[in-house]
Amino acid sequence: MLYLTTCDLVGGYPVAPEQWLEIVLAGMQQVIALREQGKIVLHVCFAGRQAGAILWDVESNNELQTLLAALPFWPFMEWEIVPLITTEQTIDSVKTALAAVRGNG
Repeated sequence: MLYLTTCDLVGGYPVAPEQWLEIVLAGMQQVIALREQGKIVLHVCFAGRQAGAILWDVESNNELQTLLAALPFWPFMEWEIVPLITTEQTIDSVKTALAAVRGNG
């Protein structure tokens, strides 16, 4: 299952700046490991902000939640999670909708 997550640090550093940067560094190293395992397809940071996005490829909602909760910066960030479907899945869905509109569904 594919998910797009975005995260943003809202309200400033939750801890002393040095401690926060250590947390971020540890999290980025964990992100690289998850990318090497195939769990993360893409990770990007937003320039000029304490924010970013991750494209996940995981087995379930539960796996995503477990992986997110294990990130060191998880509890400090505001997260948005968007389930995604592939282009092929979208085509199938559109064909089903078109058949229903035409009265063939």
